[in-house]
Amino acid sequence: MAACRYLATAVLASLALHISLRAQECGSSSGWKPIHLEWPSIAEYHLHEHHQDRPEAERDYVLVMANDSQGRLLSHYKFADGQSSSHVFDPVAAQQIWWGTGSAKAKIVKYPTPVADRSSCWRRPWSERSSTTGRTSSTEYKSNCGPAGPPIGQGQTIDCRDACYTERLAKALPPEKKGFPKCDPAPGGTAEDLGMSTIQGITVHECRRTTPFLKEGNVVTEDWSDEYGLSLREIKEYSKGDKFLRELISLSRDEPDVSMFQSPPGYESVTLEMDEVPCEKQPPIVIEFGK
Repeated sequence: MAACRYLATAVLASLALHISLRAQECGSSSGWKPIHLEWPSIAEYHLHEHHQDRPEAERDYVLVMANDSQGRLLSHYKFADGQSSSHVFDPVAAQQIWWGTGSAKAKIVKYPTPVADRSSCWRRPWSERSSTTGRTSSTEYKSNCGPAGPPIGQGQTIDCRDACYTERLAKALPPEKKGFPKCDPAPGGTAEDLGMSTIQGITVHECRRTTPFLKEGNVVTEDWSDEYGLSLREIKEYSKGDKFLRELISLSRDEPDVSMFQSPPGYESVTLEMDEVPCEKQPPIVIEFGK
């Protein structure tokens, strides 16, 4: 009897897996557009923050952003006090990785697998004691996935598993040069095209956008982007006086080594799987204009 129940369970699990995989058919008959490889780059930026109402009014640090042709993305922050933090999106390994000087552990969070025919929401809480401050911090890793099937950018979010990604990469088209970003306004805002200029010998297009910002007035954003769509400089100014600057230090168009998207030696790797939870209804966003 127990053997029969075990067999029935195995058959049902096999059927469920078959249905889930069938929802992500990888052949050209699935109807999804082929993906393009990404333009690789390693960009280093100087970031400056000015806060109007904080004890530490001025803050400077460095951000290194790297992406490879296969879609991996690294954000690495280096602060003036020697602290650092890093985050990686890796669609090839279907995982995110967090590490930094505040912990001896590198957290590897596996992408959840989307469900056929419906959206799904996933969570994983995590707590640990900081190796620098001694305080315990808690966080919750979250992913909201669309129905199984489409690749990233065609109906799926970046932090959800694409069962067909390896096959899509094998058939991927060359990188696509989309040209300078359009200077379009955000909803409820305005945009001003400021024309062309150069940053470190690179031709960029400048755009100024004014956008309502909740109840605190407006935010004015000036952005200088190249023909690959990469932002080389950005300035944000808020009505209350806060100001944020991101300025290019250096740029390489070479393919980054894959080791950049892995935690460095010396970290203890902890792998975390996410659990599906009921999707919460988001309250409507109310924007007040003209403040």
